[in-house]
Amino acid sequence: MPKGVSLDEDTVKAGYEDVRNDESETKFLMLTYQEDNTKISVHKSGSDYSEVLTELGGEEGESLRAYVYLRVVTGDEMSKRHKFVLLTWCGPSVPALKKAKMSLEKTQVKNLMSNYAVEIQTSELEDMALDNIIERVRKSGGANYGPGK
Repeated sequence: MPKGVSLDEDTVKAGYEDVRNDESETKFLMLTYQEDNTKISVHKSGSDYSEVLTELGGEEGESLRAYVYLRVVTGDEMSKRHKFVLLTWCGPSVPALKKAKMSLEKTQVKNLMSNYAVEIQTSELEDMALDNIIERVRKSGGANYGPGK
């Protein structure tokens, strides 16, 4: 990590494994920077992804930098499967220098959360909508052998 910023590796890794666990109800893990910008740590996790959207769409979301690891279910009538997505949120009011540093800091996040089908980096709330994410995952998966409705 760049000088001055560390990653709470043990907690992040435990949260990552929880999202990946098929027996767990946890569907997302959200990492944010602590107030002093020296550490990236678990902000929240849970089964209701709308909590993430509510936070990012609020006033604080404008200046928030966050990484979200998300489990979604895709497939067709023939088979359903879990896929994982790494989302990088950089609020529209984040200063340019902090935006630039995120590319370096994200490397360490990706080293811990390395298994995902799609990576999305955005500052647009619409890109974070679950329907849009699932559509991108579905397109990345190739052929879709449903009944063709």
